[in-house]
Amino acid sequence: MSERFFDVSAFAYAHRGLWDATRPENSLAAFDAARAARVGVELDVRLTADDVPVVFHDARLERMCGAGALLADVTAEGLARFRLPDGSPVPTLAEALTIMGDLPVLIELKVDGTPPEIADRVAAAIEGVGRWYGVMSFDERTVARLCRLVADRPVGLLVRTDNLPDVATKAMTARALGCDYIGPHHSILPAMQAASCGLPMVTWTVRTPAELELARESGAAPIFEGISPALAMPGGTPI
Repeated sequence: MSERFFDVSAFAYAHRGLWDATRPENSLAAFDAARAARVGVELDVRLTADDVPVVFHDARLERMCGAGALLADVTAEGLARFRLPDGSPVPTLAEALTIMGDLPVLIELKVDGTPPEIADRVAAAIEGVGRWYGVMSFDERTVARLCRLVADRPVGLLVRTDNLPDVATKAMTARALGCDYIGPHHSILPAMQAASCGLPMVTWTVRTPAELELARESGAAPIFEGISPALAMPGGTPI
């Protein structure tokens, strides 16, 4: 087993970094704060027009940068003109991973419509570097590609609750694709725990002590926000 492979369920992950009113989500400052707190992070990755993996959640720049452009239509050089609310640039994946150092990172690949070559680009970006990086997506075609490309890191399938006819079907799909873990929304954790046949789990987005307790009872690592890292991390004591 590669030293880069790890049990994703053994940690806690700050959702889009440890962000707050002064540190925007998915920003260098949010990742720096997570590193200082010694907690893992979950982050979102999209490709620029010239196929550079950058850390950004939305398809459009409007909410975080005040511009209506699609990120996928902007080159990496052009993206430098746009700023997050704290005045910082949109980070590249490489920059975010450098900040996180030896702490665990869950990399969510954002896919809209037909999957671009994002799996190939992210796989290349993490090949042979860093330590504990897990990759995951809601898009099954992208996850299937990751399972073929990424042999030494855990690969996971994220699971929404909308239009989900059967939790067991998603768990079966994850196993058929060759996933190493599964990431259900916390509202379907008990059902997914029963259906997962022992696949490690992470769950999103945990925002309350009750949701955190449910994650612990189900053996799932929390992807959390608005909760102190000390409480969210394994062994944390509810207040």
